[in-house]
Amino acid sequence: MNMFRRKEEKKSDFEIEDDDEEDDEYINQLKINLSRMIVYAESADVKLQREVAEKLANEAVKSSRQAQIVEYGGLRLLVPLTKSSDPEVQRLAAHALANLSVTTDNQVLMAEEGAIEMLVDLLESKHELIQRQSAKALANLGVNADNKRRIAESGGIPGLIRLATSSSLAVKIEAIAAIANLAVNDDNEMRIVQQGGLAPIVRCAALAADSMDPGSKSCVSSVRELENLEELGAQCARSLRNLSVNPQNKSEIISLGAVPHLLVFSKSRNDRISQQARRALRNLDANPIRGNEHAEALYTEVASII
Repeated sequence: MNMFRRKEEKKSDFEIEDDDEEDDEYINQLKINLSRMIVYAESADVKLQREVAEKLANEAVKSSRQAQIVEYGGLRLLVPLTKSSDPEVQRLAAHALANLSVTTDNQVLMAEEGAIEMLVDLLESKHELIQRQSAKALANLGVNADNKRRIAESGGIPGLIRLATSSSLAVKIEAIAAIANLAVNDDNEMRIVQQGGLAPIVRCAALAADSMDPGSKSCVSSVRELENLEELGAQCARSLRNLSVNPQNKSEIISLGAVPHLLVFSKSRNDRISQQARRALRNLDANPIRGNEHAEALYTEVASII
């Protein structure tokens, strides 16, 4: 079986054939051709870089290929692609990294081989699609306990906080999802708040809650936008739930006005949103503000929910 073969009728230099019964042959061909593709990726020829990046991104979608790509050197291929001068090559490389970072074993191997540093650098891109895929990959890698620390130490938190202020809903969603995963770490809980992460999360929560509140006059232009706002609400609720575990964060979450948005979320028909919001409210209820009539009224409503 020849998975990467030249064909005049194909635009690509590499045609990949799938045959589940010949995995051993696939692995051998993968090792041989990745070495050749690395040479192509390091080329100054953007056309060659795009070709390699697209093929790798497409293969990385397949769960059966994800472990093999990383195990046999695919990350060495992605290094030059993430540093390409061409935004489309960078986007494809980030897309590949996001797909490869789904599996548990890859999350460890990718961190060891420098993927976190690659992705943190890509957060600084001016292109929304690159920002989105990079944040998504860091969210996946941030599921791993050791990677939560590594991402923070590599400077990932400020970049993710900045992307939470993006004008793109899709970018906001992935950035806040990554922050939520990183927040399941005592040191990161403090870092995120100290580096200004709470304010953009609460602003995003307000945006999402406004779209869910039956009494709101907000205008949602499409079903897609409504779905994105709902997903944004889910990630904000999850972030606030994780950040509210730390006693030192609770008063700031309250003072920034998160409680009314969490109350809206807690009534959502979407269990992902309502459950996380109620857990966040339960965390915050351990630190009520006395002497503030508005706050006490809110906590009366919180108590009736949680």
